[in-house]
Amino acid sequence: MLPHVWMSEDAAIDFLKNNLVGRLATCDADGQPYVIAVNYVYHEGKVYFHSKNSGHKLDNLAVNARVCFEVSRVDELVIQANPCKSSTRYSSVVVFGQAGLLEHPEEKAAVLNAIMASHAGGKDIHPVTVPMADSCAVIAITITKLTGKRNIHPA
Repeated sequence: MLPHVWMSEDAAIDFLKNNLVGRLATCDADGQPYVIAVNYVYHEGKVYFHSKNSGHKLDNLAVNARVCFEVSRVDELVIQANPCKSSTRYSSVVVFGQAGLLEHPEEKAAVLNAIMASHAGGKDIHPVTVPMADSCAVIAITITKLTGKRNIHPA
């Protein structure tokens, strides 16, 4: 059996729902890649994250809305005396899609509240209001392709 097992779409979505930080890849007008970690939420079929209202991410998205987004987790390190027998058991999901800024303040506030609820771990939090949402950008990734895999058996 191969050590890598592809996840079903449902398993990949469940993985996205149960993690908090992913890496966003964008490219600028010259094709220079840029990768940065972002807090995110999988909500209503899309990946959402927030940003300040200006900066490298938004500059790149303005010229190229195509993105790649990755979330991974180390599940176990398998260390053997023979290094060639060592392995890392991991889970990872890669999202390909189109990113776009949310324009409606009410929608931005709703998504920011979803991000906070996902990160708060059940703690009571004050809701994000529409005026608060105006202080940042909220970006949605419309998913065009989703893949996930796990290394469940050491080499």
